Amino acid sequence: MIKTSLLVIFFVFSSHAAGDGIDPEKYITNKGYHSVKMGDDGKTLFYSFTERAKSSRITILQSEIEKSPKHIDVMKFCDFMRGGIKANLIAERGISIDVAVINYGYQGSIISCVLKYMHENKVGTQLIYSKKGSNGMYMVFVTD
Repeated sequence: MIKTSLLVIFFVFSSHAAGDGIDPEKYITNKGYHSVKMGDDGKTLFYSFTERAKSSRITILQSEIEKSPKHIDVMKFCDFMRGGIKANLIAERGISIDVAVINYGYQGSIISCVLKYMHENKVGTQLIYSKKGSNGMYMVFVTD
């Protein structure tokens, strides 16, 4: 369940454009979304899109996140997302996978998280880009 109280985190940061990374609002506006859900407040829509990417693209995006400014509230948000992803894996697949936040950052109003997980001796990566936009929350998940 998404807690809309975390929206406050997004207002801490300015609304400048995000360097070379992914702007979730523009991305979803251009490509559409895979899911849309209503937030706990009954007003905020949460749009999400999942992109399967090659390791070369993930490496480039990870590098950009590594160079991004850091803030403790961004780390807390990424840790919240980590917990949610872990809970979803247990609920949907019945498997417990260790998920770790290995990097995070922000560019303007966009928050980025790098998560790593291991399942059956395979290490995977998931990048999360989040932004509070004019019509709701936009989240893009990039995974291998």
